Amino acid sequence: MIYWFTGQPGAGKTTLAKAMMKECSQNCIHIDGDGLREMFKNFDYSEEGRRKNIQSVLDLCRFLDDKGFCVVVSVVAPYKEMRDSLKETNEVTEIFVHTTEIRGREKFFASDYEKPTENFISIDTTGISVEEALLKIPFKRKLVDTLDKRKTIAVDFDGVIHKYSKGFMGLENAYDEPMEGSRESLEALIQNGYTLKIMSSRPKEVIEEWLIKHNMSHLFEEVSNQKFPASIYIDDRGYHFKDWETTIKEIQNHPKLSK
Repeated sequence: MIYWFTGQPGAGKTTLAKAMMKECSQNCIHIDGDGLREMFKNFDYSEEGRRKNIQSVLDLCRFLDDKGFCVVVSVVAPYKEMRDSLKETNEVTEIFVHTTEIRGREKFFASDYEKPTENFISIDTTGISVEEALLKIPFKRKLVDTLDKRKTIAVDFDGVIHKYSKGFMGLENAYDEPMEGSRESLEALIQNGYTLKIMSSRPKEVIEEWLIKHNMSHLFEEVSNQKFPASIYIDDRGYHFKDWETTIKEIQNHPKLSK
């Protein structure tokens, strides 16, 4: 996975990128715009110089991703089509970092900056802590007592994300389109600080391939065939347990079991 923090100088890109790397369980490498310019001795801030610097970032991202690293990028990269070109070849979580606060970096703003318009996470760092901002980003965290800091939602796949309109047609056959409103609703949950995971009996590889096909893999931190700790579980066949006496009575009349 490549995580690209984009936005104007002073918004908090590098701060969030470094904080994320400390919590990430994967083998991460950080690419920072200023560091890259120093490395390649490119201090040309014209459009030509910026494009040359961004192209170096794109090439590095593809190389490191191919080698199995989790790549964390904090680069302004004002040109949307260049950032989007990476999404066409690699799995990218784009994070648009912005603020209304004056932070002293305004003179370095790119006047031709183009905001992302689709498949991105928006983080307004105005008045929030680094920890609060990180909660909006789905990534694999170190297993160090993180559940008390996060609101984790386990989501079933079939009938909840995958429309599943014809019912079961084989474990390998995730044949349908996304459920109506699923993408928008899941994105809204992430924006409100929830961490999303998929828990399903369908093979993990099949689900991950389906998510990539429908450009939804960036929404989920994990896909699993085993139960894991979560604050709440969303399942189209789920039953909310109260007590056994009530459960037995309701099961006897449940439509899924009375057919």
